[in-house]
Amino acid sequence: MATQLNIINDVLRRLREDTVASANSSEYSTLIAMFLNDAKEDLEDQWFWTVNEVEIDTTILADGTRTYDLTSTTDRSFMIRDINDEVPMAYDITTSENAQLHDIPLKELRRWRNTSAGTINDLARPHIFSIKPDSDGRGYTLELREGANEARTWRTYWYAPQAELALDGTADSTEILLPERPLFLRTLYYALNERGEEMGEPGGVAEQRANRAAAAAMEIDTQVNKKSDAKDMTNLEYLRNRSLGTV
Repeated sequence: MATQLNIINDVLRRLREDTVASANSSEYSTLIAMFLNDAKEDLEDQWFWTVNEVEIDTTILADGTRTYDLTSTTDRSFMIRDINDEVPMAYDITTSENAQLHDIPLKELRRWRNTSAGTINDLARPHIFSIKPDSDGRGYTLELREGANEARTWRTYWYAPQAELALDGTADSTEILLPERPLFLRTLYYALNERGEEMGEPGGVAEQRANRAAAAAMEIDTQVNKKSDAKDMTNLEYLRNRSLGTV
């Protein structure tokens, strides 16, 4: 996988500019870093890349605590669901006691909390939860319908795009999870577009190369990870692909 600085310098070389020691070495290298972030987020919005699927293990405390911050998530994350019945990929994996977990809308959980049933603080094996934004709105939190009176381990699966890369040099060595070629070509396209006709490569050609590279990378992701059938997709993948007429 390429680092932020690798791609910045590859783009600078293609533009016949001097390479840099850090993303913030010059105003122009910082601009290229901004284009790289744009390209990364555009590709992440275009396709559900398998490299961005993560599992998050949460220790459920034996003291009735109901709220647990999912620190690996951002405001661009979502929980992965089975395509057939939209059951969340969420499980109680406490040793020898694996079980499917189920989510309900947050309003329903709060309605339950504010009825007589909501006065029950603890339950030996909670299995109902809701998802809500965390306190700063930049990630998500698990909220259990009931607390637990014994320690449990929950595992949930999320689509969690990589966080935006810092522009101040602190992310120079950060490896970018997405395929390198479409990321490089799309960043280059944005840089060429910003410079107009100066470099002599028509923007249309650069855009076509970037789009072809992205399509090829998506095809590889499809084949390698067997996303060839509705049953192999997440629910949102299926809905998006259906809207595009690909399933």
